[in-house]
Amino acid sequence: MEATARADEYEHEIPSVMYVVNNIPGPGVNLEDFESEYSLGCSCVAKCSDCSCTRGSPNYINGQILDEKLAGPIIECNSHCNCREACGNRVVQNGPLDSLIVSEVGGKGFGLFTTKSIKKGQFICEYAGEAISIEEARRRVEAHKDSMNYVLVVSEHIGDRIIVTCIDPKYFGNIGRYSNHSCEPNAKLVPIRVEGVVPRLCLFACRCIEIDEEITFNYADGVANSVHDLSDTLCLCGSKNCSGYLPHTSI
Repeated sequence: MEATARADEYEHEIPSVMYVVNNIPGPGVNLEDFESEYSLGCSCVAKCSDCSCTRGSPNYINGQILDEKLAGPIIECNSHCNCREACGNRVVQNGPLDSLIVSEVGGKGFGLFTTKSIKKGQFICEYAGEAISIEEARRRVEAHKDSMNYVLVVSEHIGDRIIVTCIDPKYFGNIGRYSNHSCEPNAKLVPIRVEGVVPRLCLFACRCIEIDEEITFNYADGVANSVHDLSDTLCLCGSKNCSGYLPHTSI
C-alpha cells in the first residue's frame, strides 16, 4: 500500500509543543514579506507545464517531483491561477502523507517513520515552525548549545541574490520536526513557494522508502556555511558512510 496525501490532522504528544500546519511569523521576520501573496497567477486552462509558475518545464509528474527540480526553488500554482486543482502543479498544498508516525529511536530521541511505502519523488511533509530572522537564529543556537537544536537555515542562490530562510519548530512545529539527520538520507529538503515569497521547506523522497523505514534528510543540505563543516556532536545515523559528527550549526 502506498502513502497518500491528506489534510494535516497530526498532533504532538509533547505538551510543550504547539502543532502548526504551516509556518508562523517569529521574532525578526519581515511581516510584510511573510504576509505577502502573489497577486497574479498563470492563465493555463488545464495542465501546467510551460507557464509563469512552472517556468518552462513541469515540476511534478503524477505528483512526484522530477530529479532536476530537487535543487529547487519551485513555485506551485495558487488561488490566483486559472488552472485550479487539476493542473498537476499543486502537491505540497494538498498536505502531508497519511502514513507518518513518530517513534522513539535508540539514542536519538524521536524519529519520523512511515507505515506505507513511499515512491521516489513523493512529497512527504513540510518542515514547519517559526519563521525567524538570521540574527534570532544565531541567538537561539547560541543560547541552547547544550540542548536539542531544531533551527534549520536554508540559503537559496537565485541569480545574484541569496535568500535565507530560518525555521525553528522547537515550540511551534508540525510532524516534520521529528525527521532526523542521516549522512545517507532517503529524503531531500526543497524550498517550495505556494502563496507568497517566503518558501515552505518540504521533504521529498529521493529514493523509494519502505514500510517502517525512518525518514531522514541531510541537515547540511542548504544550510548556510556548513556543507563541509562538522560539529562536535556525534552523528548517530548509523549509515555506512557516516561522517561521525553532525553538520555544523553555526550561522
